[in-house]
Parts: sequence; C-alpha cells; structure tokens
Amino acid sequence: MFLLICFSAGRIHAQERAWDEPLEKADLLLFSSHSDDEHLFFAGILPYCAANGIKAQVVYMTNHNDYPLRNIELLNGLWAVGIRSYPVISHFPDLFSESLEEALRVYRNRGFFEEDFIEYCVVNIRRFKPQVIIGHDIAGEYGHGTHMLSAAALMKAAELAADSSYHSESFNLYGVWDTPKIYLNQWNERRIHLTSINEPLPFFDGKTAFQVSQHGFTYHQSQHWTWFYRWLFGTAEAPITNSTQIGLHQPGRFGLYRTLVGDDSPDASHFFENITLIKDITEQFPEETESEISAVYYDEPAVFLEPVITEEPRQYLKFVIPALIIISAAVLLLLLIRKKPKRK
Repeated sequence: MFLLICFSAGRIHAQERAWDEPLEKADLLLFSSHSDDEHLFFAGILPYCAANGIKAQVVYMTNHNDYPLRNIELLNGLWAVGIRSYPVISHFPDLFSESLEEALRVYRNRGFFEEDFIEYCVVNIRRFKPQVIIGHDIAGEYGHGTHMLSAAALMKAAELAADSSYHSESFNLYGVWDTPKIYLNQWNERRIHLTSINEPLPFFDGKTAFQVSQHGFTYHQSQHWTWFYRWLFGTAEAPITNSTQIGLHQPGRFGLYRTLVGDDSPDASHFFENITLIKDITEQFPEETESEISAVYYDEPAVFLEPVITEEPRQYLKFVIPALIIISAAVLLLLLIRKKPKRK
C-alpha cells in the first residue's frame, strides 16, 4: 500500500518535511530500539538537544516496515521534538521477546545474530563519531528482549569501535572512534538525574523538554492503546506534566557506563559535562552555521497537540487494520462478481 500526496507549486506545505541528511558528526548519538522509545524511556533528551543547539542523531535498532504507519509516526514525532537530521533505520525487523536469550533466539530464527547487532552499532559509532552515546536499560526497561539486546550490543560495540582490526569495511570508511561518554538508561553506577528536562524552554514556548517529548508521542497514535499512554500522560484526574511523577522506569535516570573524560559532578543535570560541543568549536564551524540552525530550521514556533486523556487505552486501534482488510476483500469480491460473463 502506497500513499501519494501531491502539492502545488510555491511554498512548502506544512506536511512536507525538508529533512537534512544524517549528521556527519554528532554531539549525541541515541540508539532507540523502536519508533516511540525516543519519546518514552528517553523522554526529554532530543528536545533538550534541539533547544540548546546540540547536534543529536537518532539510530533505530529495528524497523517497522511490516507496519508502514509506524514509520510515518516515527518521522512526525522526531520533527515535532525539533530533530531535522534524518534518522538511521536498521534492517532488523521488530520481533518481540521477554529476555535477552529469547531475543537472540527469535532473531537467529530470522537469520540475524548478536554479531550483526554489534557490527551495526560499531558502524554507526564510527560514522557519527559522537561525544556522548545514549543506550537502553540492560534489563530492557519493562523487560523487552530487543531493548536488552540493544544495550548488550552497544556495550560490546563501544570497545570494538576503537579497534582498527574489527570490521575493516567501516574502518576504511570512517576510521575508529573511542566514545568519550556512554550512558545507559537506569544504570546503577555513576548515576545522573536529568532535572534539566523539567525546566521550561523558551525555544519551545515555555514547554519543558519532557512535555515536548509527550507532544512527540502524540504522533504515535498506533501505540496509544498500550499501557505506555497512561504511563506517560497519566489520567484525566491525575495528569503527568513532570517526569518525576512517573514511578517505575522514570525517564531521566541514567548512569555513566563509560567515560574517557572523568566522572560527572554530583549535581550534573545533563550529559555534557567535560564535553566540547560542536557549536563551540568556532574555528571548524563558523557563526553563520549556528545562525542558520536557529533561523532556518526552527523559524516557526512549535505547535503542540494536546493529548486527549481517557480512562481506557485506545483499544479500537487494534481492529482498524483487520477491518480495512475485510472491507477491501469484500470490494474486490464484488468487482469480480460484476465482471463475470453472463450465460447466453
């Protein structure tokens, strides 16, 4: 099924997204297992980067090619939180599992192995040469095996990306890269709490980075029937407007898994202590580049979709696709009957 939208000549329509190419070099590289994890368990990170001129690149560990709507939601959600560099989406399918062992088994049954995930991480680390990498909880947040596999692959890839003897193809293309800082969600060592994601941002009309991520998730309507919706937004009687209102899997709680630049200070509220951002390297990136980012990429004020909070998740979305298939089959059958030649 394809969707073709045509526009007349002139000003770009609001639906048209003038995406930039993926970054050549990133301040922050976010490995997100699925389309929507970037607004849920990594809530606040991407809006914070957009509001502060921090170059963030998103890399997805799986794709949703079997459900194209989710790919559209992915792009709309990223755009809504200020990301303009096109994401990298992997060739690994989205397969459900509830442990690392089960994840390895279900992917192996489809012809993918742990080494494939490690190699994918290494290639992207070398390609984008980030100062900071953000990865999943080793426990898979709520126990998702693909999240666990993503974290495990990243942890092994961190060392291999700096080893010139590993994966000669990406070494010849990009060289090696030893990432200065790597954070994992809910990591228990050298912990950091991102209080910055709950501070108002003038860039987003006074919304906090966490609230902007909530806005980003409103575009993932195919997932609103899940428990994620209430987890992120609360209920009509008790709406969530601050990440600290979330108990289990609270966004903004990370640990410094790996560092080449020393530990963070005890009151660190973001990932970039002891890091020189690309925008601060003035001799390599002149002032007009930064002005272009603020004046061209983000020249229009953010428009927010207020979520409609209901007491029950939107279960009806699970039946939309089957209903469309049944209707399409009925229409096709009717057309075939009408074309059947009449007997003389």
